[in-house]
Amino acid sequence: MNILEAVEKRRSIRAFKKKPVSKETIEKILLAARWSPSGHNTQPWEVAVLMGKNKDELSRRLLDAIIQKKERKFDYLETSYFSPFLQKRRDACDNGIFKHKKIDIKDKKTVKQHILENYYFFHAPVELILFMEKGLGCGQFIDIGMFAQSIMLAALEFGLGTCCQGTIALYPQAIKEFLGIPENKIILFGIAMGYPDEEADINRYRPSREPLKKFAKIYDTNQRFEP
Repeated sequence: MNILEAVEKRRSIRAFKKKPVSKETIEKILLAARWSPSGHNTQPWEVAVLMGKNKDELSRRLLDAIIQKKERKFDYLETSYFSPFLQKRRDACDNGIFKHKKIDIKDKKTVKQHILENYYFFHAPVELILFMEKGLGCGQFIDIGMFAQSIMLAALEFGLGTCCQGTIALYPQAIKEFLGIPENKIILFGIAMGYPDEEADINRYRPSREPLKKFAKIYDTNQRFEP
């Protein structure tokens, strides 16, 4: 698989095989991802890797935090989303997922169970928690995004699938208390990782992407800049 194939093949996996992922494989992925770019080589990323009983216990604590309706301190998704980001893209993505999982959007109980799958980490054998120091700038958020993409692309080399999860950052205290992460850190998001269950219909779903002309304009030597 070449680099372009890896970028185009990557997709969010929401059903995994029970096959475990070795510690050695995870270390190889993270060693590769550490070469991701960062402003002035700040390397702001920090990662907690959970497997087995530790992963299951964190899942239990997150679910308990939801039941207790503990305060949410960091929203990955802005509540003021506007078109086309909300109505056209996010809603279309959600509807596509519901269709592949055969969920009736009016069935609140089933929709809730679907949302809770995030806190089971989609039953993946590995969950990565990404976090960083408080007080760093928006540039470091960008750096960690590039680091995460490197992780997800490197995972393909080993036949692994991944799914980013912003929702777990809604309950940072449960994560910090369990992992002993100090208060001067920001929990950003998680990455579920494992071997994809290719027979699961949900893993066949992939949201569409906008055509090139929608998001890019090439200014060559013969073209004037027109704001």
